[in-house]
Amino acid sequence: MVWRYLEVREREVPRCNAIHAVLAKGINQGITPNTVFLEECPGYVLSLGRNQCPEEEISIDACRALNVKIERRDTGGGAGLMVPGSTSWGVCVDITDPVVTHDMNENMRRLSHGVVRGLQILGLNAYFSEVNDIDVDGKKIGGITALMRGKALLIYGSVLSDFDVDKWTRISRSPPVKLEKKGVSSIRKRVTTLTQELGRSISPSDVRKALIKGYEESLNTTLQKKGLSPAEQEIWEEEINRFSSPDFILRPRHPCRLRLGKYVHPAEKGIIIVSVYLLENKIADIGMSGDFMQISDFDFDELAGSLFGLPAEKEYIYEKVMDFFHTRNVTLLGVTPEDFAHAIMGAVSSFQEAG
Repeated sequence: MVWRYLEVREREVPRCNAIHAVLAKGINQGITPNTVFLEECPGYVLSLGRNQCPEEEISIDACRALNVKIERRDTGGGAGLMVPGSTSWGVCVDITDPVVTHDMNENMRRLSHGVVRGLQILGLNAYFSEVNDIDVDGKKIGGITALMRGKALLIYGSVLSDFDVDKWTRISRSPPVKLEKKGVSSIRKRVTTLTQELGRSISPSDVRKALIKGYEESLNTTLQKKGLSPAEQEIWEEEINRFSSPDFILRPRHPCRLRLGKYVHPAEKGIIIVSVYLLENKIADIGMSGDFMQISDFDFDELAGSLFGLPAEKEYIYEKVMDFFHTRNVTLLGVTPEDFAHAIMGAVSSFQEAG
């Protein structure tokens, strides 16, 4: 069995993220083979998850002052600071392939095992840690996220080669509840890096060699290095514009900027942040953000839209939220529809108390 290996070394991260969309679209169009891809980060980059509101997670001014580029992924999960030379990895596969199961937790484990095996080849005690982390001796060395788009499954993550704690401390506004749920008091106690674990620096090319070997072993396949086809290149040019757009990255008109009625809800994995504005005890505006793991490809503005005009009472909100997720057959990971209903009610209560 042969899969394509795609090496991504672009000068700007939006050009890398656009390739993710190309692979998913290409599989749905029948022009893209199953692909393992590895990316080398071109500079200091702050990567936002699909549903995160920048002002809630980071200081935009600090990013600009420190020359950290802000970008956004199509996948869920939380914000991450990448340093120059860091390695991101991904697998995009047709869901009809036998390697894919109906269990998303198993897909995350199975399709990240090439990274785990690659780190083991480098001499580290690496393993998959549910729901979506890769750990070394109890510390996180990389996160994993996923997206289901049509018949394409994208599993994507990163390996921290190094980490700039000082930059992260100046940039991050992550709610304390996130680390409190982990049972740790600071990022220094939770996160590790290749440099720290190996006791030396390692080149991006050496990391790629180990991960390629790890994927060939874990998938029992040969990875054949190839670039994008001409048809994929056309899609790529279109997607670069989307991923480079300030509207896509910063979401300047998103209701997450509402200052009344805000509530932060910790789910099993990740947090949900809801902002709400009530008028005559009905929902007049609402925004949802956070680093929760969304697998199905849909916009949470659809859920927000279904709530407009709804009485701000528990029975109506819970019924509407449950119906929304059930009728759309939405796949989430580490978070439930009940978590969203609870977060919305928390924001409603916050608004009512403020009034």
